[in-house]
Amino acid sequence: MAKAKKAVNDNTPTIFGRFRKWIEYSGGVAALNRLDDRTLSDIGLTRSEISDYVRQWSNKSDDAA
Repeated sequence: MAKAKKAVNDNTPTIFGRFRKWIEYSGGVAALNRLDDRTLSDIGLTRSEISDYVRQWSNKSDDAA
């Protein structure tokens, strides 16, 4: 009798996946922090909202993939 192979859980984050997410997050935060306050205001953000916005954006882009 052949042994059944266990299914690999594709949702389990690997060290490389977590590193990739951190790179995306830190790059997004850095890019938005380079903008001046007026430009941030034009796109509807304040400096204090940058990290939350990038985190939400990152999660949405992962769900779409």
